[in-house]
Amino acid sequence: MKNTVVRIANVVGETGCFRLFSPQTVPVFMVHRVYSGKASAAAGIPLETLRSHLNYLARHRYKVLTMDELLGMLEEGGRIHSKAVVFTIDDGFADHFELAARVFDEFGFALNCFVITGFLDSKLWPWDDQITHAVNQSTLQQADLRLPSGARFSLDMGRDGATKAVRRLRDTLKSGPQENLYQWIQSELFPNLKVEYPARVPPDFAPMSWDNARSLRQSGHGVFPHTRSHRILSTLSPDEKRSEIDESRRRVEEELGAPARVFAYPTGREIDYDQQDVEQLKECGFKMAFTTVPDYVQKGQNLLELPRFSVPASSADFRQIVNRFEALKSRLRA
Repeated sequence: MKNTVVRIANVVGETGCFRLFSPQTVPVFMVHRVYSGKASAAAGIPLETLRSHLNYLARHRYKVLTMDELLGMLEEGGRIHSKAVVFTIDDGFADHFELAARVFDEFGFALNCFVITGFLDSKLWPWDDQITHAVNQSTLQQADLRLPSGARFSLDMGRDGATKAVRRLRDTLKSGPQENLYQWIQSELFPNLKVEYPARVPPDFAPMSWDNARSLRQSGHGVFPHTRSHRILSTLSPDEKRSEIDESRRRVEEELGAPARVFAYPTGREIDYDQQDVEQLKECGFKMAFTTVPDYVQKGQNLLELPRFSVPASSADFRQIVNRFEALKSRLRA
């Protein structure tokens, strides 16, 4: 019954009627990883699924915006295109350049990349991916850890399986202090899991280069800062917060030779940043910043706390969002 209702709603949605109930709204989509063929340890969305979504937008004449176009529509006096859509992709992995951007190029659409500058500088690789790698490489069934907070944590791969064990540990670390997180991973996590810390970033987690970033920008895509180390801002000291924001802005501007005025919060939940971070973004000259709170962007919102939808794997779910049926459902629930 539910599938039938969704199919009917999507057919009706293509007439544009749902957009009448939610004018002046834009869905901003967020991608993390893209893969072709067999999924890697990093998972993500299949390239063909992404291509199918973009093909739908092209066939139905949707306008995929650059960040400058979105800002122009949201600023005073601007008007939002009724079929506008925005795409973002977070962190700066090699597949963003090699796969994701290439499929956007096929359709002449813009992709907006938020990059961890320390990652592109080859100074680190994202802490959550290091946890995934360590657990997947371990042959242990169980390990007892002392977290950066000092609390004890039991990692039970035999009971939970690797995927659930990774999720439990990551979720726990998200709520604790992260100032020394990278040191903790290298000195505590890897040794306790009996895994050698890699001398190089494993291929599944390789970054794009700054040359790649420059090429993306020259091709019409956006490249913007996503902090220096991807640590959660609300867990850091005021000095660390400023460094994460301002240093990432400085590196993007140095490498790309253009002002960096758009930002994405690491993890991006409402608890992952605070008003101090918002004020710091203002001081640094940022005009827009994105969370991971799922909702439509619309006029009147705080431009430094804009929501994003994760790109659905399901074609039906994707169409519900772009045709604004999801907005109507939210109104009815409210």
